[in-house]
Amino acid sequence: MVLIDSNIFIIDRFFPGDALYPQNKVFVDRLGSIEAAISAFTLLEICGAASFRLSIRELEAWLLRFTTCYPVHVLDAFGLVGKEAQAWWDSFMGEVAGNVLKKMTLGDASLLREAENYAVEAVVTWNTRDFSRRTRLSVLTPTNFLRRR
Repeated sequence: MVLIDSNIFIIDRFFPGDALYPQNKVFVDRLGSIEAAISAFTLLEICGAASFRLSIRELEAWLLRFTTCYPVHVLDAFGLVGKEAQAWWDSFMGEVAGNVLKKMTLGDASLLREAENYAVEAVVTWNTRDFSRRTRLSVLTPTNFLRRR
């Protein structure tokens, strides 16, 4: 499984004129053949960014039925099931804070926490430098990921 960063979906939906759009579209069109996922935190980040550009109906579809818009799995927050809320929160905050201390945004820090805990094959993002030297996981652009397959 690979964990997909929010920028893939934002480029696909809102930036067809972006220089990365053609390569991004190739990747998005191949998602059905990849075991791909986003974290629940990434879904919220995507919807927050998209909220200024989508109608309420479209935003609701993305927020509540994202898997019908894109063929990906939405992963629950790792470790939440079966834990007492305060214990989970303390663990989550410690792990995310550890990533923030690596000079990462909250969105990237949360994505990396989920990716490492779920032991995914790779993080797929156009912003590889945001993750470089901050994880042992492979961090690949969509194009480089497809070349490896």
